[in-house]
Amino acid sequence: MLGKCDEHGYYRGEICPVCKEKGKFLMSDRELDSLGRIMAGVLRHFPEKLGVMVDGHGWVDISEFVEAVGVSRSGFQWLREHHIEAIALTDPKGRYQIDGGMIRATYGHTIDIRLDDLPPAELDEFFYPVTEEEIDIILEGGLNPIDRKNVHLSGSIEKAIEAGKVRTEVPLILRIDGKKAIEDGVQIFRAGKDVYITDRIDAKYISKAEDSVPAAGTTEEPAVIDSPTESTQADEEEAKPKPKPKRKATKKAKKTKEPE
Repeated sequence: MLGKCDEHGYYRGEICPVCKEKGKFLMSDRELDSLGRIMAGVLRHFPEKLGVMVDGHGWVDISEFVEAVGVSRSGFQWLREHHIEAIALTDPKGRYQIDGGMIRATYGHTIDIRLDDLPPAELDEFFYPVTEEEIDIILEGGLNPIDRKNVHLSGSIEKAIEAGKVRTEVPLILRIDGKKAIEDGVQIFRAGKDVYITDRIDAKYISKAEDSVPAAGTTEEPAVIDSPTESTQADEEEAKPKPKPKRKATKKAKKTKEPE
């Protein structure tokens, strides 16, 4: 669930993780999941489906978004601006940014926007997961956007492995010499808690990373990271108005049942 502690602010879970007290209820897990999918879909892929305006840097007016959701989706008439703020500020991946009554997604876009006002990355190296079929192509031709407007990099091998497991059981990990790339003028921005974006990475900065595969016997399940194609389709389906289910026809009984 999503709640608010008077002392420590918004949180996800049954109780405030700081004081361990139960705060004010804001929304259930089901509502949080449904609304989160709508937010990701509209802010990243299809704002036109809800009729909201997005500026050149991806910003959307929160009050406009709240009104659009309340009108287009049944069951969300209770939605207010502070609910959107709560989702954004507690997002575990740091996918959203709020400023002056506006909100935007900071990565994962398929719509054409500029994110060059994000904070610059300060790491010396980055990582990117690939399949066995892709690795030689990328080592030769570099990294270019495929399903999204930017190349998405991870700040650690572990996070790159998690991201790669969305597409392949044993991802191979590439290392990007971020220090050299940035020195040469390549712009890399921090877009999430461990997500970095750039326009493209030339092959001269890319090499195979050592220890790409997790140690044998590892049983820990990978965290789910957004898959460009899968998340876009899921977000789009969630943002569509859902028709009421049709009542199935039933066979006529031999004896007429008394109305209840």
